[in-house]
Amino acid sequence: MRWALVASVLGLAALGPSGARAQLGAGLGDPSLEGATPEQSVPLTLGRALGDPDRTLAAPEAVSPRSWPGPQIQLGYSFYRLADGYGGGDVSAGGAQIFVQLPFPELRAGLLVEAGARDYALGGDDLLVRGALELGYQLAHRLDPFVPHVAALFSAGAVVSKRFESTIAHAFGGGGIALGGELRVYRNLHLGIQVSYQRLEMDGAGYDVFMLRLVAGL
Repeated sequence: MRWALVASVLGLAALGPSGARAQLGAGLGDPSLEGATPEQSVPLTLGRALGDPDRTLAAPEAVSPRSWPGPQIQLGYSFYRLADGYGGGDVSAGGAQIFVQLPFPELRAGLLVEAGARDYALGGDDLLVRGALELGYQLAHRLDPFVPHVAALFSAGAVVSKRFESTIAHAFGGGGIALGGELRVYRNLHLGIQVSYQRLEMDGAGYDVFMLRLVAGL
């Protein structure tokens, strides 16, 4: 018995590491290990343990960042002139604009509400409130992170004035065209600028209004 054990040990030593591994695989009932190299045995055994002999491990694919579809909400500052007939009429206003995320990112649709002060040359400032609807086209994705746009504007509002100890309101309305763009700074955080021309009417008089808007939003 002792001589048989010694003969087995000497036989395995003569076969070398590969032969010993093959003999060990056969002894364990796994014929795939017979004659396998170390590089071959590990993936096969791991694949079989996972239930898929042909499975290999691969590094996960990198996920590309989502394209920015354009603005969703903005806070902005507007400057324009609505002449008062006496040399004044500069308007400074602040407001918020909400955009509708439509199925077509190129279609731009937004609703603006703002309030501000209108300079009156013969007295104190007037209160001005304005609402506007913006409909147009924006070049989304093509120049990401920059989104330029062209849009039609429809404005309506009122100037509330103090005249001779009386408070009066003058309604106005009209429309025009706007050009501008937004630049994404970080994620959806962006800065933008817009210039527009609008023809407004108030108390039967027409006004050519050129407006500058600076915006920041998400």
